[in-house]
Amino acid sequence: MLHLERMTWPEVREEISRGRTTVVVPFGAVEQHGPHLPLGTDAIFGDEIGLAVAERLDAFLAPTVRIGFSRHHMAFAGTLSVDEAAFQAVAGQTARALAEHGFRRIVLLPTHGGNFRPLGAAVAALPPIEGVKVITFPDVGMLLNAILPVASEMGLTPAEGGVHAGEWETSMMLALRPELVRMDRAEEGYVGDLATGVQRFFNEGVHVLADNGIFGDPRRASAEAGRKYIQNIVDIVVRTVEES
Repeated sequence: MLHLERMTWPEVREEISRGRTTVVVPFGAVEQHGPHLPLGTDAIFGDEIGLAVAERLDAFLAPTVRIGFSRHHMAFAGTLSVDEAAFQAVAGQTARALAEHGFRRIVLLPTHGGNFRPLGAAVAALPPIEGVKVITFPDVGMLLNAILPVASEMGLTPAEGGVHAGEWETSMMLALRPELVRMDRAEEGYVGDLATGVQRFFNEGVHVLADNGIFGDPRRASAEAGRKYIQNIVDIVVRTVEES
């Protein structure tokens, strides 16, 4: 794995000429994650999951795009967001720039739920580039497929796991950056019907579900569970890329 931003341009050109033409670009977010997790949670996931994916693919790792489509969190202080058109423009132009330099497999990796659909739309809108494959994950179901089986094995309900700042995101942060997790502030958020909650979450904003910004219940989170979630996500991403 090679960190793109730490290299010189001749080094990048040389590696591409040797046949290393896969690059992973994580797309995270800076947004509220309840009273117990930092605003940069999804960007940290981009850094770490992107790193693990790039290592498995023997790829370049591009810097995480740290501001995403986070309109549904704007009721909470500190959240940063760009509109969908701007987000898609950044994603599309990033892919085109990488293709121009000779990358032939470009993985746009969402690590924030609100980025899945816009990334899918951005890739769908790209004109075909001969010899280049741009891969992304347009459906947040990919993430849930990685998370829910592990949670079920531990006796956790989908409501406890939630989709934002609940058990599984908190567990992942305990595995990656425990010093940034305030477990003494962890509290239950929205734990109602998952499908209904997800629809309102994206359409109206998480604040209509829970005043604390949590969709789920983080109080049973653990680093051990977090490592399992991360491994599952990385496995699914790598398998999808290799089969594309």
